[in-house]
Amino acid sequence: MELSGRIVITFDDVLPGEKPLSLDEYLDGISKEMLIKFSSFILGFSRNSEFENPSAFLRMYFSKENKDFANEVFENLSSFAKESEYGIATYSFPYIVSSLSFFEYAHDKDYGETKSFSNPEMEIKIFKAYLLLNKFNTTDRTPILNESTKHLKGEISKYPVAYIIGLLLNNSDFSNYEIRKVFVTQTIRAISFFEFLAKTPEAHELLEAFFNEYGISSYQDYIRGLLPIKISVLYKDKEAHTDIVIPDGEHKMESIAFLEKFSIPESQLLGDFDFKNLRSTPIYRVDENTFRLTYPLFVLELIGNGLYFKFKAINDQLPKDEKVTNLYGLKTYEFSEKYILHTLLKEYYGNRYFQKTGDELDANYDAAPDYYVRNGKRIFMFESKDILINAAVKQSSDFNVIDRELSLKLLQNEKGKPKAVLQLINNVRKILSGTLEFDSGFNPKNAIVHPILVLHYRIFNTAGLNKWVNFWFREELAKLSKEGFDTSNIRPLVLIDIDTLIYNKDVFKHKKLSFEDVLIDYQDNYIDFSVRGRKYNSREAAIQAQKNSLIPFGEFLDALVDSKGMRSVPEEFIEKAYSMFD
Repeated sequence: MELSGRIVITFDDVLPGEKPLSLDEYLDGISKEMLIKFSSFILGFSRNSEFENPSAFLRMYFSKENKDFANEVFENLSSFAKESEYGIATYSFPYIVSSLSFFEYAHDKDYGETKSFSNPEMEIKIFKAYLLLNKFNTTDRTPILNESTKHLKGEISKYPVAYIIGLLLNNSDFSNYEIRKVFVTQTIRAISFFEFLAKTPEAHELLEAFFNEYGISSYQDYIRGLLPIKISVLYKDKEAHTDIVIPDGEHKMESIAFLEKFSIPESQLLGDFDFKNLRSTPIYRVDENTFRLTYPLFVLELIGNGLYFKFKAINDQLPKDEKVTNLYGLKTYEFSEKYILHTLLKEYYGNRYFQKTGDELDANYDAAPDYYVRNGKRIFMFESKDILINAAVKQSSDFNVIDRELSLKLLQNEKGKPKAVLQLINNVRKILSGTLEFDSGFNPKNAIVHPILVLHYRIFNTAGLNKWVNFWFREELAKLSKEGFDTSNIRPLVLIDIDTLIYNKDVFKHKKLSFEDVLIDYQDNYIDFSVRGRKYNSREAAIQAQKNSLIPFGEFLDALVDSKGMRSVPEEFIEKAYSMFD
């Protein structure tokens, strides 16, 4: 398992000496239909696509009329690659952020009169526009990233971590995923949200209004209605865009009406998300019987993560006496933390060890952990945060801005209120001082503490992010040491996304792996990794090992489970979803 990536090819790399026009100058006169078609085409490329190879992309994209132009581009790229330290195979034309940007541009563009360009002319215009977006999204960001990290160059442990976060944060959740994991976990989370609302008296009117809006009688009908979308994403036999054609039959109109609900823009509801148009409308209607999936990842995430926004749109329209008064709090606290996390961890640990849920603790103790487990002298403290990183910050490449946003969300807010890291530190202080109110069954001098922060969006799986947050945690531990506490048994802070906990639950539930052992492995060999004391065949191998230590816990655990042949369809998915798909 290695941290690696491709170098994005920009306008200047393959068209040296040519002064680029603006996006409008390249694309004015081309129809919206054509630009959207190109957008959905290039967004349909899978991860590790064959078209990441520059030669394969050029052969696929350009018609024979543009053979000479394509050959010139390839020759220029070959010359450019020879002057760098990387081979041509490490370069790629498709870049997910540019593909998403192109769709947003095509969606929002003011269209005038369509001009009669030939297909070869449009190929070149669109290609150059895309290369220009590659330049905007990579080369033009580099000075911002360099300037915002230069103050850290003297700190050998922090500088590379900060740089990789600034480099990858804007695209990590788009490029670092496994489609079947997203499908399974989003389906489970959607079903769980429906089950939660059904058990919440305050939400009964909202749930009924949702069913009426979608013309269904149960949440099972909703999940079943999404089946054509899921099958199209999971089993598509080619790259590029995916179409769903509704066949004739007695349920044709109901199917069309249902899918149309996913092609209605709700981007104003998406708050901190980037690429709102595409996230809110990852499906659009092509003709009377055909719907096109523009970006498979967003299609699947709309099933689970997007469900809240569907409910919010309906809740906002309900009469005052039928509204859920704090739907956001209901989702982030009552559902994400208390319902999802508590249920998950109870299954992880079973009836073993000393356990306290947030429900039990919040009723009697202030600022207690969201979940607490003690196995002898080992203590596992969990904090849960259902939060996002602001879209403008995420796309900025300015590490100072990113660092401030992360600090406000995970360390301490503008009003000085402790967030996840300081909340964990405050409870570490209680453990070490023997003043933890709800557990006195351990010796503070011998206690080994594992702090864990559970997050509910994949953006926190960005490489290096765990190490950066752990720097804060270690700085706070240093303050405890100055207070006279022995912090040598406090383990590094681990960030885990909720989907990873859901997806790998069975291997821990059935004791195929020890959660404790996996945490220790990651803490020792990733968060606390150092090349010192390790032998490598070359300097390059040592550098790669240092890079690999930035891999997030979710990627580490998924690879571990897969490598041991333990991967199977989660039992919860079989139990709750299989029967709906008969």
